[in-house]
Amino acid sequence: MIMTFAWQFNTMRPSDKAREPIQGEFFATDAISNPGEALVREGIQNSLDARRNREKVMVRIRVSGADAAVGRNDVAPFLDGLDEHLRAPGNGLRDIPADKDDCPVLVFEDFGTTGLTGDPAEWKPQSGSKNHFYHFFRAEGRSDKGEKDIGRWGVGKQVFPRSSRINTVFGLTVRSDDGKKLLMGMAVLKSHDLNGTRYAPDGWLGRPADDRDEGLILPIEDSSFIEQFTRAFDIQRGDDPGLTIVVPWCDLDLTDESLVRAVLRGYFWPILRGQLEVWIEAPEIKTILDANSLESEIKKIGNDLEREISPLVDLAKWAGALDEDDFIRLACPDPSRAWQWSKALIPVDSVDDLRQRYERGDKIALRVPVTVREKNKEPRETFFDVFMFRDGSEQGGRPVLIREGIIIPDVRAPRTRGVRAIVNAEDGPIAAFLGDSENPAHTQWQHDGANFRGKYTSGKSDLEFVKRAVHEIINILCERDKKEDRTLLVDLFAITAPPEEQESRTREKKKPEDKGKEPEEPTPPEPRPRPFVIDRMEGGFVVRNGDMNGAPPPGVLLIRAAYHVRRGNPFKKYHPADFDFSQRMKTQLEGARVLDKKENKLRVSINNRDFRIEVTGFDPKRDVRVEVRRQEDNNAGPDA
Repeated sequence: MIMTFAWQFNTMRPSDKAREPIQGEFFATDAISNPGEALVREGIQNSLDARRNREKVMVRIRVSGADAAVGRNDVAPFLDGLDEHLRAPGNGLRDIPADKDDCPVLVFEDFGTTGLTGDPAEWKPQSGSKNHFYHFFRAEGRSDKGEKDIGRWGVGKQVFPRSSRINTVFGLTVRSDDGKKLLMGMAVLKSHDLNGTRYAPDGWLGRPADDRDEGLILPIEDSSFIEQFTRAFDIQRGDDPGLTIVVPWCDLDLTDESLVRAVLRGYFWPILRGQLEVWIEAPEIKTILDANSLESEIKKIGNDLEREISPLVDLAKWAGALDEDDFIRLACPDPSRAWQWSKALIPVDSVDDLRQRYERGDKIALRVPVTVREKNKEPRETFFDVFMFRDGSEQGGRPVLIREGIIIPDVRAPRTRGVRAIVNAEDGPIAAFLGDSENPAHTQWQHDGANFRGKYTSGKSDLEFVKRAVHEIINILCERDKKEDRTLLVDLFAITAPPEEQESRTREKKKPEDKGKEPEEPTPPEPRPRPFVIDRMEGGFVVRNGDMNGAPPPGVLLIRAAYHVRRGNPFKKYHPADFDFSQRMKTQLEGARVLDKKENKLRVSINNRDFRIEVTGFDPKRDVRVEVRRQEDNNAGPDA
């Protein structure tokens, strides 16, 4: 005889705080381009974190669709006690299945992993506890993952109930440490009223604990009930350690192609390296994504996906075959200061060779050493790798940024036209640094997140160093002799003369007596001395001394810059996201000193006739407008 188990919701007490779960909304962002992408990214990420003994992780994702939905009678034993809560007013659900509706499902299974280890009865684990069962089923916004794990926020699991029309999931795990097979259900609603009783948001399918742990639900271990569950939902778990997640009444927009696209975009790197294999099953269709089939599956989809990913897959395959000696190792930025890009980071004997290889379109591998400085801890040496080649196309795109196998797709790195590039961070300290900066959906690197803000010395600047790596390396490789070209500057720089040098021009009306006479050739005025000249250079500009004819230095100069715009005043349309003189931009001065620099304004005091002000760090693909004005010294105070 098969035992039965019912869902349980705890009643709320007058002193309890009303809580309306919103964690799923972390994943409802523009960065997630289709319904399957968040689920694939978070699910596979958790599986890679649970990898057992460096085995290859195999993930099976099955979508039944409406045609292969589980019959309502087959799913009914696992809804006992839940139906009435699904229909309670104010529970947050909007699209509740009808009583006789069959159940489309999504089944997510991983193999080669540890399963949900830890004491299932533990409800207040010690600090630092590695109780995976507790953190999956009982914790919210809390994770036991460390710096070697991909996840950080403890809300990734919320993508599964969010994919269900009833905000419900089932979890079946076989644990690698004790071999136990455990089944539990979890529903996440809003606080709601039913038959005059106020219930808490969370519901559980399991067995009640003893009276000492009031309200605690433990997982089901009954083998006959678990066997019935595995047959109903076509689960392939068997006795292999790992985790199976079943999403009932899953979103019907989760198609096999949308899932394949999400896997290819998010995880081509670990698949090519033999760390991951993914099976995607739909009615009458089965797609296996591994190192051997990856390229052919990309070609099957074709179109935009093939154009986007194929060159990167080719670059990733090349990178995976490299030895340590194949990398060009850069110099480490000053470990006592914020990381800064400069030509000095590239070995002198490698610069010319790198330039030639870049111009030919050869693939390049660079290892970038850095020093992570977490506050109140010893600095740690680490590195990240850059792989790139110039494909000669006119397409502008951002480099692919990877942390520990997961692609972070929405990082605001500078675009690089005609260049394919991958930035890969796998070493422990740099991976932890970047992981702390990620948003819950792992789509962005943000300097103001709760896990990152204030944790690292110069964290914001160092994060920008990694984001801008490809852009800055290209700047260095494309740098040429800085020769003055005055005709080239005409369209690139707008130079406003100092007020005292501006002269009004008037036209004289012709007198009647001059009618019919040939106009006399005007005598050009003597050129007035220019106290400063602006020259263009790769990625920046130079302001230097002009024809001063013995005149004193021009005192204080206010320099403004902005990227060219097709319409309107570029200075009015400047935005701090374009560039900021106080951050990332490199300024070198001779015969001058900086008084103030903020956003697109640089104020300098000139103390030598042979002065030179060099500013670099602009996007070399964009035109720059520069304006220079003389100012009163005003005791060299900051610019108002």
